[in-house]
Amino acid sequence: MIKRRPIEVFSLSFLDCLCCGFGAILLLFILSIGSGKAGVVSEVDVPTLQAMRDQLAMLEADVANKAALLEASINSTETSQERERILSLIQEMESKLADLQQEYDSRKANLSTSEQASAEANRLLQSFKHENLPPIGLPADATHVAFVIDTSGSMRNQLTKQLHYGVIEQIRELLDSLPEVRSIQFLDTSGNYMLGGRAGIWLPDTPGLRQQALQAILPYPLPSNSDPEAGVRTAIRDLKPRLNANDSMSLYVLGDDFQGSTQSFLLKLDRLNPRDPASGKRPVSISAVGFPTLISPFQLGAPQGNSRFANIMREIAEAHDGVLILKPRI
Repeated sequence: MIKRRPIEVFSLSFLDCLCCGFGAILLLFILSIGSGKAGVVSEVDVPTLQAMRDQLAMLEADVANKAALLEASINSTETSQERERILSLIQEMESKLADLQQEYDSRKANLSTSEQASAEANRLLQSFKHENLPPIGLPADATHVAFVIDTSGSMRNQLTKQLHYGVIEQIRELLDSLPEVRSIQFLDTSGNYMLGGRAGIWLPDTPGLRQQALQAILPYPLPSNSDPEAGVRTAIRDLKPRLNANDSMSLYVLGDDFQGSTQSFLLKLDRLNPRDPASGKRPVSISAVGFPTLISPFQLGAPQGNSRFANIMREIAEAHDGVLILKPRI
């Protein structure tokens, strides 16, 4: 009996055939891809896509149109408000301009009137012959002037203890008002010469010496009596003999109070400064300046203080060709 070999179903030949078959099927499948009528079939067709594109374009145009309208509306509102504000400013400026124009016209008219008045005044001044005269009542021809100054406590500044600055200014004003003055001197009411080392002599009235003298008088340390008799008598006794024939002397008493004897003072002055029988003039004119330093200055009926000084000095000024000046403040 012949012995046969066993048959193997999955032999190499069978596997080769099987692989070849699968390969053929795969090859046919690959070759068939893309050979259809529409290729890869899409879920959205071309008309639909075109419609969607057209709708998108319409939406974009609508949005752009509305944005343009909105911007135009906003610009229109702001422009209107700005226009109203500008118009309001223009009206306000026009009103101010009208007011300024009216004020300018008024001032121009006033200026024209003032210029006419000034021109007329200048014309009158040029046609009028006048002299540079001192204030009415002052002895204008005085060439030598002496001042008798009350240096008591009431005539001093309570803080600095110096004389009130108004006293110095009054002296300066008097000297500036007398154009013929060549010599000056200063005494206190007690008869002391206020400038040390220059007693009994006249001092030249130069700008430098006058300024130096006034600066020395302001802090004068010695308090004097509120009775000018001693100072007036010393000034006339010492200084009158030093005058030349063509000289004229004036005496000014500056104070705020009088505590002496009125009648006795008047009699002594009349003997000390008698009138010339021929001319009727006295050698020395005596004037006074009263300062309101007390509580009730120059009050009528007051028994003492400023009113006593004013009363006695008024009589002396009338009798000795002088003038009484009452200052409203010191």
